[in-house]
Amino acid sequence: MTRSIEVLLRVLLLSSLLHTGVTGQKDSVFVYGRLGGQALLPCSKQLPSDCSSVTWTFFKGGLVRYTEEVSGGRVRMDSDKSSRISITSNCSIILHSLTVEDAGSYVCLENQQEVTDIYLSLLSIDSSSPITDLRAGGTLTLSCVLFTYYDAGSCKSYSSVFRLQWMDENGEQLPQNTRYQLIENTRCNVTLLIKLQAKDNNRRWRCQVNTTQNSRAALVDFRSSFLFQSPSTEQSLEPLATARCPVELPVSRILLCVALPLMVSIVGIFTWKTDHKKAKMSAAVVELQEVH
Repeated sequence: MTRSIEVLLRVLLLSSLLHTGVTGQKDSVFVYGRLGGQALLPCSKQLPSDCSSVTWTFFKGGLVRYTEEVSGGRVRMDSDKSSRISITSNCSIILHSLTVEDAGSYVCLENQQEVTDIYLSLLSIDSSSPITDLRAGGTLTLSCVLFTYYDAGSCKSYSSVFRLQWMDENGEQLPQNTRYQLIENTRCNVTLLIKLQAKDNNRRWRCQVNTTQNSRAALVDFRSSFLFQSPSTEQSLEPLATARCPVELPVSRILLCVALPLMVSIVGIFTWKTDHKKAKMSAAVVELQEVH
């Protein structure tokens, strides 16, 4: 009898939760942005235009950090994001100048009831190649890193939430061969080695996040601008005085090639002025002798 009463009480409790709306039913949105860019975090429910009943909270996984970013429809001044948050007309928020610390979970609440969960992950490209390697025959190393909303789970090999992919500027996936090599390929870090060719000058390389959720794919571009052009291109662009300087010379010798013609020109002008002055003086002496 006691067991039956206990079961009945549980059913009644569940029923009351369903009728009062405490069901945990809310929208979940996965947002992908890029470092330095901006991200729109949507509050999906129709809310009052003044947003006075709206609160936004932030949770950082791993660090167990919980903060309130917006309260009563206003950005909290004690938030470290206060200068980078703007509130839209429908009570969504926009984060500007995104940093690694912005990756995490955000919740939009109305009257302290959760409306939307937003999971923000950020994408970044970094290169460890020295600038002198940006030339035909050099090697370009690019690392694409995704800073996720919760590092403990989403970067694991068993996760199928997203996948990083390297593509060319036309949106085609790069093949793996002797020219393109993946030296690190994890769910949150894909490092690419590229054997550069002359045609790669000013070419864009793209890292893209492909997701299984209902979210927009995010991408970041890197442009490989060569420090030196090929000799034929350099000769067509540089003056005749510098066209004879090989482009593979060290910087000090390149400066010498540029400075030497300039120095010769200055010495020539100085010599011409000196000779011209001497000629005038000689003419004056001759004229003086003729007078006497």
